[in-house]
Amino acid sequence: MRLAPLVLSATLVAITAFGNQQQVDPTAEGGLLLVTNKSGNTLSIIDPATGQELNRLETGPSPHEVAVTPDGRLAFVADYGSNSLTVVDVPQQMVVGTVDLGEHSRPHGLVVSKDGASVWVTTEGSKHLVEVDVGSLTVKRAVRTGQEVTHMVALAEDRGKAYTANIGSGNVTAIDISSGEVIRHIETGAGAEGIAVTTDQEYLLVTNRAAGTFTVVEVATDEIVHSMQVGGFPIRVEVTPDGRRALVSQARARAVIEIELDGWKVARTLEIGSFPVGIEIRPDGKVAYVANTGDNMLTVIDLDSFEVKMTIAAGEEPDGMAWTSS
Repeated sequence: MRLAPLVLSATLVAITAFGNQQQVDPTAEGGLLLVTNKSGNTLSIIDPATGQELNRLETGPSPHEVAVTPDGRLAFVADYGSNSLTVVDVPQQMVVGTVDLGEHSRPHGLVVSKDGASVWVTTEGSKHLVEVDVGSLTVKRAVRTGQEVTHMVALAEDRGKAYTANIGSGNVTAIDISSGEVIRHIETGAGAEGIAVTTDQEYLLVTNRAAGTFTVVEVATDEIVHSMQVGGFPIRVEVTPDGRRALVSQARARAVIEIELDGWKVARTLEIGSFPVGIEIRPDGKVAYVANTGDNMLTVIDLDSFEVKMTIAAGEEPDGMAWTSS
């Protein structure tokens, strides 16, 4: 459905899920924030500068994650309750098709290749990492991980590797992108879920939610080089564009922690909303958006001061997010 626009003024505010008011974020002009609402079966398109929901699109059942092509033209939504992806034309703000994944059910984590030609998506039902051709919207190939709950995916394309985090197996699967062969399974810890590659592609970062740990894997060797206890049910990890820090959402602690990658230490902690999961860091590195699934709201964090900048009302159980230039 399309929502009525807010009236713009010098005192424009965003209404939060709790009914209070926060000042808008004028530094966010020029971008759109896409948010999956997994219980609402929808994708919200939000103007982050005002907190206004511009549109809410129907997706497939239980959408968990979303990724956008580098040109900002198409968004792909993983419909976790099905065997398909919903395809959205971002400039037109409309659903334009679906990708049938065939035998590969429960799609979850997904990422678009840097050339925009492929979408890589994990499928928990079939225990695969599936490559979808963006041009034809068809499955190009599928690599079997054979692991339980193959959940999230990260690419180290310059190193020729893809990685999946496998919650049920407590490990990460390293895959050779060129050959489509599994290189090895890396035991990182119980409930391996959050996964991200550092900007220099030297390291893979993994959050193990049941173990409460943060694990660092060297991409060149696929060996663990560091691990530390962080607690709080660490569920997602994202790296800042400057490559200096990582943000980890702690779902049960209702917090986000900042980890300095030079020395691997927790620098700051910020309490936010209920059951924070998805994290999206703005390309300029100034702001992070965190989806609080328990509160149906997004927390906007100033990454310089590490304080809550504002909150934005979202749909039912917001989860995965993506940023694109408008």
